[in-house]
Amino acid sequence: MQNLVYLPDDSQLVSKSPELEYSSSEQQQQQQQQPEVEDANSEEITSPYKIPLSALTSSASSSQEDERTEVSGTLDFLVSEQGFSRVKNYPHETASDVTIVAAKAKPEYTGWISEFCEEYQCTPYIYSLDEKPEEGFMVPYARKGHEASAYLSYIIDYYDELRPFTIFIHGRPEQWHNDVGGPSTRNVLANLRYEAVSINGYVNLRCTNRPGCPSTIFQAYPVTVDFDYQYLIDQLPQIFNDLLGMDPSDVPSDIGHQCCAQFAVTKEKIQERPRSDYIRILEWIATTDMTDNYGIGWLIEKLWHVIFGMPAVQYVY
Repeated sequence: MQNLVYLPDDSQLVSKSPELEYSSSEQQQQQQQQPEVEDANSEEITSPYKIPLSALTSSASSSQEDERTEVSGTLDFLVSEQGFSRVKNYPHETASDVTIVAAKAKPEYTGWISEFCEEYQCTPYIYSLDEKPEEGFMVPYARKGHEASAYLSYIIDYYDELRPFTIFIHGRPEQWHNDVGGPSTRNVLANLRYEAVSINGYVNLRCTNRPGCPSTIFQAYPVTVDFDYQYLIDQLPQIFNDLLGMDPSDVPSDIGHQCCAQFAVTKEKIQERPRSDYIRILEWIATTDMTDNYGIGWLIEKLWHVIFGMPAVQYVY
């Protein structure tokens, strides 16, 4: 671990205005292209989306339904026989190669993401989950399910323009989820091995296996919230059918995942599923009455690796 990159502590940074958090012309152009948010006072609103997901479903082409991109599993660059370097690893050349998608909940400070991207060659897309989003932030199609709505909204909107690498994170600069280089998300991102992402297609940003592994269904160290939402585990066959169109007989007998809904995915891995799959998942999140908002986020967090085509049990060595 002595070779890890440690970035300067940003805990003393003062929150900037929303206008300053999006300073580049590219980011401003992206914001202008976002669909308009429905007027919260309108009596005609019938859904929590910025535009109806049904409109997205009708726009999906038949080719997206039928064609699934296969992951080659090969690298476009040489890997040293002695292992990967953990120090300032730059396998990408420009900011257009890496996207960071962040879910922001008020009053989280997210200016650190743009600052990080200026140094580490990436492009930020920051979604606000607030009922009344501040100016300068992107708006997801729904707010339920915590970060899940933001992540899926990005995939749906940019499915055909995905960058080689997309990193999905929470908006806070520091959090207990991080276990590489301390609680700072900047340090986690600085030490991300893009070679591993290229090889696997999907990599969780957390290294330790507790909670969630080796079994989510038969947890060795359950906490109170796990007992509270056990009924969702009991309904997994129906949930897999609703989300992924999976026959109940094909539902895995066990699931093992690394928490905590922060991960990096390749373009090819995301596009193994048609865009319509992601629309269906988000529509379930926005409309289900099976559980509450927390329960939705708790559930989807356990399924991201399955959604992206990884084995149901993700072993951590």
